[in-house]
Amino acid sequence: MPHSIELAARERNLRLIAADEARERRLPPKYLLQMAHLTTPATVAKYVDAACTRSAASLVMLDLEDSIPRGDDALLHAGRDNVVRALLDLDWGRRLRFFRPRGLRLDPGHTDIVDIVTRAGARLDGLVYPKVESAAEVASVDATLTALEAEQGLTPGGIRLEVLIESVGAEEQAFEIARSSSRLAGLVFGAFDYWSSLRMVGERYRSDHPLIDDARARIAKAAASVGVPAIAEMTLNFPTRGKPEAEQQAALAECRRDAEHARSLGFRGKWTGIPAQTEVALEVFSLPDAVVEEAVRAARAFLAAERAGRGAAILDGKMHDRANDRVHRVALETAFALGRLDEETAKELGLS
Repeated sequence: MPHSIELAARERNLRLIAADEARERRLPPKYLLQMAHLTTPATVAKYVDAACTRSAASLVMLDLEDSIPRGDDALLHAGRDNVVRALLDLDWGRRLRFFRPRGLRLDPGHTDIVDIVTRAGARLDGLVYPKVESAAEVASVDATLTALEAEQGLTPGGIRLEVLIESVGAEEQAFEIARSSSRLAGLVFGAFDYWSSLRMVGERYRSDHPLIDDARARIAKAAASVGVPAIAEMTLNFPTRGKPEAEQQAALAECRRDAEHARSLGFRGKWTGIPAQTEVALEVFSLPDAVVEEAVRAARAFLAAERAGRGAAILDGKMHDRANDRVHRVALETAFALGRLDEETAKELGLS
């Protein structure tokens, strides 16, 4: 019979395990595909239509924050109407359907959220909430969405939430913010606003500044701690048509360098502002065939080793144990979400 101390330890530790598992977000597969976020002003109908129906983006975000001058109520209402029209009338294909409301200080009543969810919540995948400073702000948005879903008869928790980390204070609380809502589907880095929060004088923003990388590292780790993607900032140097060809190419090369650097720090996607940047982000954050093939081979070898009563397999002269298997399964989950694994293989590897 188990000792009373063992029973008490078991009960105590099972609670710890349950709490730890509850922190990880079990995202539906489509939310793993966020390689290229395309943000577009909600106020310009032709941009909205092109982004939602013709872009290569994985996620389209219709913006009601930075694209609207403060206090311009007419333009704000026009932007909201465009978001609702896009959700109800346009064919978004496989693109995730998001919008960005104004943040807490501009809209403490969550009126943007209430208006759009009331009119088109059934067609909405999620929202990107800006200027977050604390976990309590995220919990407040969650409470509003919960009440709206109940009122509108929508699936509880169906509207997902991504959070913009845009200040030193938010960076410091990144882990608490990541754990603050079961709706969380991503953490997004707002690097330029973050730079202003550093209160530096006489220093120009640069994407490779050590303090920017410090923030990137914390955001990537906070996102990983709950199993959601970290999304990198937009490159502000656009390859606009008014620039000479050489400058356009230099701008795209800068976007690529930024994307590759973010990927090396654990980010899974990038914000973009125009289609050319979107194409670059998709290329950089795509999943190469060789990575998928290696992950399948390694997962099969590890499963075979376990069935044979061993804790590890040897692949190409190197040990492959449970830790290695976890690494490969991140790639496998993404490949499955992308439709790059057939059902038979997915079932064999325990993915479906």
